[in-house]
Amino acid sequence: MTPNTGDPIRIAIIGGGFCGILTAIHLLQDQEQHLHIHIFNIGKPIACGVAYHPHTPGLLLNVPNGNMSAFPDKPRHFLQWLMAKDSVPETEAEKLAAGFSPRSVYGAYLGQLWRDELDKQGYNKRIWVYNDQVTNIIEDGRRVLVCTGRYPQVIADIAILATGNDQPAFPAGFHPALKTDPRYFGDPWNAGAVENPDAAGDVLVVGNGLTMVDTVLGLTANNCDSVIHSVSPHGYRLKPWKDAREPYCAETDILDNTSHLGELVSIINKHRKLADKYGQSIYPVIDSLRPKIQSLWLSFSMEEKQRFLKMLSAFWDRVRHRLPTAMHQLIEEMRTDRKVVTHKGRVSSAVPADGGIEVVIAGDDGDTSLCVQRIINCTGPETNILRSGNELLQTLAKNGVICPGPFNLGINTDPDGCVIDAEGRRKPNLFVAGGNLKGILWESTAVPELRHQAKKIALYILSELKESLVGC
Repeated sequence: MTPNTGDPIRIAIIGGGFCGILTAIHLLQDQEQHLHIHIFNIGKPIACGVAYHPHTPGLLLNVPNGNMSAFPDKPRHFLQWLMAKDSVPETEAEKLAAGFSPRSVYGAYLGQLWRDELDKQGYNKRIWVYNDQVTNIIEDGRRVLVCTGRYPQVIADIAILATGNDQPAFPAGFHPALKTDPRYFGDPWNAGAVENPDAAGDVLVVGNGLTMVDTVLGLTANNCDSVIHSVSPHGYRLKPWKDAREPYCAETDILDNTSHLGELVSIINKHRKLADKYGQSIYPVIDSLRPKIQSLWLSFSMEEKQRFLKMLSAFWDRVRHRLPTAMHQLIEEMRTDRKVVTHKGRVSSAVPADGGIEVVIAGDDGDTSLCVQRIINCTGPETNILRSGNELLQTLAKNGVICPGPFNLGINTDPDGCVIDAEGRRKPNLFVAGGNLKGILWESTAVPELRHQAKKIALYILSELKESLVGC
């Protein structure tokens, strides 16, 4: 990473969603470095990614407006942008902060941030955006060569993998022929998954999480009159963001001097029991843990992390990933009306047939047979890069440039996001941002964590560059 004095530092960012663009913005805000930034983005509008260019316009954010600023040091930034856009008076700020905006509105916010940054760039910054897929990154001494499908190789000093979420894995028990069957949709975020539903048969959604809700609402917006079934091993357990009960508030910081998993579990159980005793909601305690969960995860031993994954991850996902109250209420109404039928179990077989897809769900009370006209896979992103559908990650893993993170979650890096290759060597010119840091940081999914991550990676790179310049 040692630059030649006066020469630009060339940074390639693979991915033009939230992580890629916010990392670029933080890099560009440095006034001293001479930077050439190359961004590779394909499939979605720049800055929006899949998350903020949804297939259905009415889908809402899953985090309140007041915690959706793109900048960790400007907590009201998104809220102030909303207020200015809609001429909302300051007296209504608290109400707006507690609300949930459409994701497309947040996409517009990110797009505006990017355009504003482009408009104020100085003489020592240049930016290129490529609408192309990166197929490989080749090490060439201290440089990297970024290979794409259509453009010549781009030479860079540093590359940042901000590739976003992978598609879900093909489920066990499914007949291999379904992989190419037009009635099976392996990418739930693609608009085709919810468009033109066939009124002649039911729909099966595999998964009972937040993506299932997005899919149900997307199908409904496309006039789906069929029964929508959903299935997952734990059944439907989504909760509304705000509990109807009075919030429970601990008198002190419950995480003071906590660094072991056993202590964390004991503390949570203690306050959960107190909340139940008083008839109050434990959600404020869970929300207070969220900003600290990455540092806690880093402090855990490998054995503690394994125990967390085995015993607590399902609980954490249930209380951490909650729905806007309006969306939760709508799904509950659809369940009451049997427009949505949720199942607890696993799909033991799914076989294509002339009249539909024959499905058997194995549950605690026996098997349930369905014949559906469409299956949508909402089991969550594939996190094992060795099974990834991303051609770039497959190639880099095959070449040993990257390797799976702890517990086969994402990519192995140090806590700063710097890649550690298959032989345990640190790669000072290759970084990772976003969901592929899940094994290293655990919480690496939503804006409240990703905004810190983008700034941290950018500042770390800039710091390393300045140290290199001092040594020249």
